[in-house]
Order: sequence, then structure tokens, then C-alpha cells
Amino acid sequence: MKPADPLTGYSLFIMVLLALLASFGWPLLASLAGCFAWFAAVRLFRRLLPLQKIQVLIMLAIGAVGLVFGQLKNTDVSWLLKALEGNQGLISMLLSVSFLRLVAITELAAKEPLPVGRRALWKTLLGVHFFGAVINFSAMIIMADRLANKQVLSPLQALVISRGFTLAAHWSPFFASMGVVLISAPGASLWTLMPVGLMLAAIGLLIAGFLLMRKPEAELTAAYPMHWRALTLPFLLAISVLVVHLIKEDIPVLTLVSSLSLFFTLLLLVWRYRYKALQYLRQHIAHTLPTMSGEVLLFLAAGVLAAGLGSALQAAEFSLQLETFGAWQAWLLLLVLVAISGLGVHPVISIATAGGLFSPWVSDPNLLALVFLMTWALGVSLSPLSGTHLAMQGRYGIASYAFTRWNLGYVGLLLLLQLAALHFYVALN
Repeated sequence: MKPADPLTGYSLFIMVLLALLASFGWPLLASLAGCFAWFAAVRLFRRLLPLQKIQVLIMLAIGAVGLVFGQLKNTDVSWLLKALEGNQGLISMLLSVSFLRLVAITELAAKEPLPVGRRALWKTLLGVHFFGAVINFSAMIIMADRLANKQVLSPLQALVISRGFTLAAHWSPFFASMGVVLISAPGASLWTLMPVGLMLAAIGLLIAGFLLMRKPEAELTAAYPMHWRALTLPFLLAISVLVVHLIKEDIPVLTLVSSLSLFFTLLLLVWRYRYKALQYLRQHIAHTLPTMSGEVLLFLAAGVLAAGLGSALQAAEFSLQLETFGAWQAWLLLLVLVAISGLGVHPVISIATAGGLFSPWVSDPNLLALVFLMTWALGVSLSPLSGTHLAMQGRYGIASYAFTRWNLGYVGLLLLLQLAALHFYVALN
């Protein structure tokens, strides 16, 4: 079991509760939630990898300079509050979704023999996509650990799992990508983004599957024993979020995802384990939440960066003076952002920066949001420093830079798909 850090874990959990209360009508609690988040962040900083520390410190430094410049020019003090509150809605969503691993059905596949062949690999590709769309990173690790239990995880297995997982960034409201995008492109609608994202993910899965299944070793490669019953919880959660969002559109999507994730977890824990439910919750808070140091600090720092850029741009009275932002302009922005990701810059950094620059001047926030979702899905597939690939390297010994080489052609095909999708979206609107 991971070492416990109750003080940090409960600080993060209190932040989640305060952030939810703030979004449900007590906005003054948002600043208090930010204080708990930053207290936990100070304690979590030592857990970061060296490269993560550098990225976080650079974002904090740039954001701080922007905030100081803005305040010297007498810009709105609300920028300081935004920096303090630091993407707490997004962080709350990530922490809340992590509780779902307590009730995810995984024991069905724990002991049975691994199926072999292309059909089984297709099931694994689709299973990790839909399972991962809700319980996020945990799904990828659960499946990869099972495959690597008695033998080394092969490159083909790693690609099936990683590509299936990252494609969900196109549409899932439970992914960090959607949270970042809804914040970075104010005014974007989940009802517009999800259908387009689902279409892109579906075609992407077909492309990924076709490219991987044509490899000669696919016929003899072991796959994860996928039980579709395991997708019941993800399906119910996704439907619940959409139904409640339809009825109460004034409730932010991040708030819905966070609160429903906690509600379903608590309900299923009590139903399955009764008196042990509280024990499992305590273990998760004390042991698991503190392990999410990378996500917490990265998104807190990104919040400071976005606030600093916004304050500085307002103070400088900066304007892009965009004459038009259509499909071609959107695709060129996508190319730049994906290329930056390929150099090792996390998509949250490039998206936060581009959001601050473009969102005030783009007339259709959904078009900008689609570019950002595409950036996340392709960027984490290409970047050698994405959390997905670093986890594969640290856990299974597959070099993270190898994924960049393996995915170059795949990402190139998806970029052409994105170009067609952007033109299709603009034509319809």
C-alpha cells in the first residue's frame, strides 16, 4: 500500500468539498478552498519528478510576473483571486473521479486466462476507451498491470491501451481535457463538444485499431479479458451527468462530474461493503489522493499562469485583431499546439496560454474548444513527457520517447481527420 499522508489527503478532500459548496451557491468558500489546495501543494511539491518541478516553477514564475505587472497597471484585483482559486473546479473533478476506482468492477478479470488474438485486442481497445473515459488513468493501469502480470508488456499491448485511452480526451466530461477546455474557451457548450468529440474518437478508434491489428504479432498477442459488465458504472455516470446537465444547465459540468462521482462511490461502497465503506474512504483519502501530486500542482500552476497572462494582457490592452478564425486558422493553431506538445510541453500549458490569447477575440468558442480537445488527445499521444507515456516507462520499462516514434504516422493521420472535422463543423455553423 502507498505510504499514508493524512494531512495532505484531508486537505485535498476538504478543498473538494469547499469547492463544491462554492459552486452550489456559496462563492466566498472558493477562496478558502484555494487556501487548502495551496497548503496541500506545498507539501506535495517534493513528490514531483524533476521535470515536473521545472514545468511548475516556470508556470508559477511567468504567472507571478504577469500578476505583478497587471497590478502595477491597476488591473482588476479579481485576477489575484483567480490565481488563488487556481483551477480548483478542475482539480476537484480529478480528485473526485479518482474515488471511482474504489467501486470499479475489476475482480471479474483477475484470475481467468488472457484471451489471444485480434478480436480480443479490439475488445481491449474499446474497453480501455470507454472504461478510461470515466475512471481515467486507473483504467489504463488496471488493464496494463493485468497484461504485465506474468510477462513483459509488449509494444503492441502498450499501444492498444495508450491509444484507446488517450482518444477519450476528445469527448469525455470526466477527462481533465474537457475541464481545461471549458475553462480556457469560455462559452463553449458540452452539448456541442461531446457529439463532435465522440465522432472523432470513433473514427480515431477505427484508425488505431486498423493500424495495430494489421501487425503480424497481433494474432498471437494476449489481450485483457474484457467484461462489458464493467462498463455499467461508466455508462450510468455519463448518462447521469448529461441528464442533470439537461435539466439544470446552470450547474457547471465540472461540478456535476465531481458531485455525481462522489455520490455514486459512496452509494456503491455502502451497498457493497456496508460497515467497511468508511474505512475504504479513509484509505483512499490518506493514501491515494496524495499520490496525485503531478495533476494537482500542474493544474494549480496552470491557473496562476492563465491568471497572470490575463492580467498582463488586460494591462497592456493587447488585441489580436483577428479578421477571421475559420477552419484553416483553427487547424494551423492545432498544428502549432501539437508540435509544442511533441517537444515535451504539457497540453495544459499550451492550452492555457492559447486560451488567454485567443478566447477574447474568437467569435465561436466551440470552434476554439474543439481545437483544444484535439490538441490534448494528439498532444499526449505524441509527447514523450506525457503522464501516459511516463507511466508506461516507469511501470513497464517501455521508453517514453519510443511512443513518439511509434505514434508519428498515427498522429499525422488524425491531424488530417481533424482538418476535415473542423471544415465540417464550420460548414454546419
